[in-house]
Amino acid sequence: MFAPAALLLALAAPRAQASDLELGYVPNPQPGEQPALLVTPNRVVARMDVVIQAGGRTFAFHPTNLPGDKQQRYAWTRDTKVTQATASIHAVFTDGYVEELEVPITYSYAAPLSVSLDDARADVDARTLVVQATAHIDQADITAYGAGKIVLDQRQVEVDQGPGDVTIPWVGDAKDVVLLDVTLHSGDSWSGFTYSPWFLDIPHDDVLFDTDQATIADSEQYKLKHTLEQLQDVLEKYGSVVPVKLYIAGCTDTVGDAAHNRELSGRRARAIAAWLRAHGYDKPIYFYGFGEGLPVVRTGDGVDEARNRRALYLVGANPPPAGSGVPSVSWQALD
Repeated sequence: MFAPAALLLALAAPRAQASDLELGYVPNPQPGEQPALLVTPNRVVARMDVVIQAGGRTFAFHPTNLPGDKQQRYAWTRDTKVTQATASIHAVFTDGYVEELEVPITYSYAAPLSVSLDDARADVDARTLVVQATAHIDQADITAYGAGKIVLDQRQVEVDQGPGDVTIPWVGDAKDVVLLDVTLHSGDSWSGFTYSPWFLDIPHDDVLFDTDQATIADSEQYKLKHTLEQLQDVLEKYGSVVPVKLYIAGCTDTVGDAAHNRELSGRRARAIAAWLRAHGYDKPIYFYGFGEGLPVVRTGDGVDEARNRRALYLVGANPPPAGSGVPSVSWQALD
C-alpha cells in the first residue's frame, strides 16, 4: 500500500490561537519528483519566509501576497541519500499578525512497487519462485499453506534483489506446499500475491490406442473411469485452496516420423481430455503432444517400446514447474 501523495502535519502554533497555516508534505516522491513542503494559508498572507534545511543545504523562499485557501508548494533538490528536512516558516498576515513554525519532515524515495507473475518460474528441486518486481525488494513475508489451507510455515526472509527478477525461497516442506501467500516489501511500499507451485502426477493405467489412431476403445474406458475418481478426490482435497487444472501430456515411442508422432500424441491427449470432460470433469483441462520427447526408456530411432506410448496426467494451479520432468510449453486448452 502506498502513502498518500501528501501528508498533513499536525502542528501546535506558538500562540494560543489556532494556526492559520495548513501544512503538508510529499511523503514518497515519485521518480523525477522533488520533495516538497505544502502550505495552505487560511487567509491572505502579506509575506512569508520559508527556509528548508536538507542534507546540509539551505533552500529559501520569500513569496508575497499569498491568497487564502490556495496551496503553495516549496520544493527542494531531489537527493535519494537525503530523507529528512526541517522547515522554518515565518508568515506575516495582512492584519499584522505573525505566525512562526518549525517542523521536521521525514520522507522516502520508495518507488511504486508492482509484481508481475506473467513469467513466474517455480523450481521444485531448488524450492524457489522467480517473479518480476518494479523496484528493489528488501524482504518478503511468506506463508505456506497445505491441503485444506492448513498453515505449514510462516516467516520473513531477506531478499535484497530487484528491480527485475526476484527469487523467493519456498518455506515449508516442498512436497506439502499447495499455496504460497507472499508480501514483498520495498522501502515503505509493499505488494502481495499468491502463487501455487503445487502439482501432482496422477498414477494411472495408460489407455491403449490402435496403431495410428486416437479413438478410445470401449474396452479401455474403465481406465479413465478410475482416473476420473482420482481427480474427484484431488478436487475434494485441494479445490478449496487453489484453482485445480488438469494437464494431459501425450507421448509416443520412436517408431515412425517424429513430426507425425507429435501430432498423433496431441490427438490422443485431446481424446483423453474430451472423454473426461464428457463424463463429468468440469475443471479446466489442457493438453499437449510431446511425441517422442518424453521417453520413459531412451531408445534409438524406430524402436517399438510400449512404455514410451503413454500419457501423463498432471494437476496443479499452474503449468508443471521446472523439476517436474515436463518442459515448459504452450499448453492447449480444451474448449
